[in-house]
Amino acid sequence: MSRIVIELTNRCNLSCLHCFEERHAATGDLALVILDKVLLEGKGCGIDHVSFTGGEPTIHREFYEIIRRVSQAGYTFSFVTNGMNFLQIYPLLIQHRQWFQGITFSLDGACEYTHDHLRGAGSYRRVMRAASICVVKDLPFTFNMVLTTRNRGEVEEMVALAKQLGSGGVRFGHLMFTPETVSGELNLSPQERHDVEAEIWRFQKSSPISVGMAPGYFSKDPFFPCGPLKLEEYNLDYRGNLTLCCQLSGYSWENSGADAVGNLHEVNLSQACEQFRQRVATYLADKQEIIQKGEFTELDHFPCWYCVNYLKKVPSRDNFPPPSWEQTDGPNKGEQINVQFEFNRSAAS
Repeated sequence: MSRIVIELTNRCNLSCLHCFEERHAATGDLALVILDKVLLEGKGCGIDHVSFTGGEPTIHREFYEIIRRVSQAGYTFSFVTNGMNFLQIYPLLIQHRQWFQGITFSLDGACEYTHDHLRGAGSYRRVMRAASICVVKDLPFTFNMVLTTRNRGEVEEMVALAKQLGSGGVRFGHLMFTPETVSGELNLSPQERHDVEAEIWRFQKSSPISVGMAPGYFSKDPFFPCGPLKLEEYNLDYRGNLTLCCQLSGYSWENSGADAVGNLHEVNLSQACEQFRQRVATYLADKQEIIQKGEFTELDHFPCWYCVNYLKKVPSRDNFPPPSWEQTDGPNKGEQINVQFEFNRSAAS
């Protein structure tokens, strides 16, 4: 069976330094008619789990009704949240505990200063309070930390904090380039990414709680096995578009719709899922061709970097200076790699 990740809204009650502008553009919420279509047709498409994201999913104007409908339709559900509204919504999760499988709190620093610097004053304490409520009410939860230059040195402390707070685990994820993250000097270099990944893999082996990384880490296998490419996950944005990736759907500059494969305002879910499968097949065939031509670079082994460039979802070089990634160690020791936000090879749109 598969899951569907639904972006309920691109509204948010925080404005984090490292977030995509589209993720808090406050331009829309998912229509309930689209949710109803998913719930009616989802199981026939092999979907049995619904995961909510945003924006901040809990500020959707019909969040309570959405949870009621998902539970009534017999789907398990989970969601990602910044924790700001948790005091108000946790009774809803208790009410629907049979179908609730877990919550992921965004926590971008093991200490208050680091997290609040990225997400806003007072947000760290809201997450701590939310985690405490989960422990008392026996609600399963995990943490997610986006790796930046600000929190890179707190990986060990984050794992220890997650264990101390009673979390089921902690997941780390790489930051995707935006003009804001470049100007704010938040991005790790390729070598820094290699180093932090090695540290995380060590903790994965030794920690008593689950420790892992979100898709996007360096993979020797060019056919990186992320959920959408394995047809284990579909993604739906708040406009009703089925998309290749929940990350890409918020990464909207030039060629912003390149990852959309079907809009549920126009087609039914089974048609959109079939278009999705065809798009994945095209994606894999195109990657195979690039590999055979010898055009697959060292940096393309960071899958999210490859996908953004493949789909040409890149900010214009006129908007800000391109970053330079210099690699002096790691798989290609001594080789300098200069990377620009301009894809210079033929790629599918």
